[in-house]
Amino acid sequence: MLTVLLTDGEFTGMIRSLREIPEIRIVGICFSENAAHTAMLDSSYVAPAWDSPEYLPFLLDIIKKEHVDIVFPVVTNSLPYMASVAGEIHEKTGALVVTSPFTAISKANDKAALFSALKSNLETSEYITEYKTASSVSELCSAVHSFQERNVHCITKPVTGENKEGFLDIISDSEWTDRFLAGEASGTSCPAQLEALDKSLVLPTPRLIMPYLPGQEWDVDLLITDGSIISATIRKNHYMFGGLSACTETADDMWLLTACRSIVRVLGLEYLACISFKEDADGKLKLLEINPRAMGSIHVSSLGGNSLVKRLIDILTGKDSDHSLRITAPGLKTSLYYDIIPLPLKGDKK
Repeated sequence: MLTVLLTDGEFTGMIRSLREIPEIRIVGICFSENAAHTAMLDSSYVAPAWDSPEYLPFLLDIIKKEHVDIVFPVVTNSLPYMASVAGEIHEKTGALVVTSPFTAISKANDKAALFSALKSNLETSEYITEYKTASSVSELCSAVHSFQERNVHCITKPVTGENKEGFLDIISDSEWTDRFLAGEASGTSCPAQLEALDKSLVLPTPRLIMPYLPGQEWDVDLLITDGSIISATIRKNHYMFGGLSACTETADDMWLLTACRSIVRVLGLEYLACISFKEDADGKLKLLEINPRAMGSIHVSSLGGNSLVKRLIDILTGKDSDHSLRITAPGLKTSLYYDIIPLPLKGDKK
């Protein structure tokens, strides 16, 4: 019996993929006993915050108590920390933490560092759009103004973060007013709003400012071993409902795999990762972000008969030594986070 530990977040897609593998126990760490996905686990624990001194001792105790063989970190913010203690966890418990090296995680997690690293490499520079960074309100206003004066529609987001947290679409003052009056201004800002802020304020998290990309959005879910991509699910996102939800369709557009190979090679990514792109107005592929972890969309590969999770487990346990490339078949349409349903409130008869 193999025991797998999933850390620190909601991970229903990962659980679904693991459930398709015989003889596996799934343990999960969460921050609330009311987390819905705990019902899908064999055992669950409420953890201290990952950045508190109590977290690592807690984690080591759970790994030993549950006889955990493999640990999958699944939340972006804690990835650098988990990569930094992976060696210690393995030494003290024997458990393998499935993560890219710390240097790769650190670059992938910080969009400013990521864009800088890839922009400076000839192999990957074509996938990086123009961008600016800001650590203060003054720098943010200046960066936005530099785009606005050229009539370039821009967006801004924290250099690190989960999903679409902190994402702002910077629109014109008049368009923002119209959206506000229509009750549709959520997730947007405008130059007038930014200029009204105290310019001396330091931003709690540095921000990336880049042009809005109007073309098709793509995700590529990857399994990487020894620096080579051995399984991939290429997905065309038809509609994004938010940072976590999307209507998506598997595809076989191999130019995306070419881009991913270059990025993986330059960063040194390993195991599981999701690389997101969007096309610009000329149809050129531009990088949005990288999630170097077990992704929420990972169950799509299972539905398509090319389970990234099962293949990785088989490789880690010595059941599979074939590292030839496998691509999920195109044409599978699905919605992510389809297992979330509305529940009636108390007293609601519907």
